[in-house]
Amino acid sequence: MNFLAVDDSSTMRKIVSLALKGAGHEVQEAEHGKDALEKLKVGSYDCIILDINMPEMNGIEFLKARGALPAAAKVPVIVLTTQDEAPLRDESMKLGASAFLAKPFQKEELLAAVKTVLRV
Repeated sequence: MNFLAVDDSSTMRKIVSLALKGAGHEVQEAEHGKDALEKLKVGSYDCIILDINMPEMNGIEFLKARGALPAAAKVPVIVLTTQDEAPLRDESMKLGASAFLAKPFQKEELLAAVKTVLRV
């Protein structure tokens, strides 16, 4: 499976990448929502791991904007954020997120969400 890890923290992108690569997946990285949209225009991904708090374009803005890209609108999104609040979780899910995880997270928690979302 090919993943797109979207987070403004290079450390967090590396943590997510290591967890996914350790499970045999491919991972590309994006620094913010605009970067992710550009990558979605030229690449094909099975799942997006998305932070909420980012410069340029935050996760909520990204979820709203990805609908304009037909291929991207169908890619499952797992939100991974420090903001574990019900209103944000609800808004993310209404905008098409498939799962919502809070940071800090355990590798097993992320991989379980991936299995559930992708049904693998």
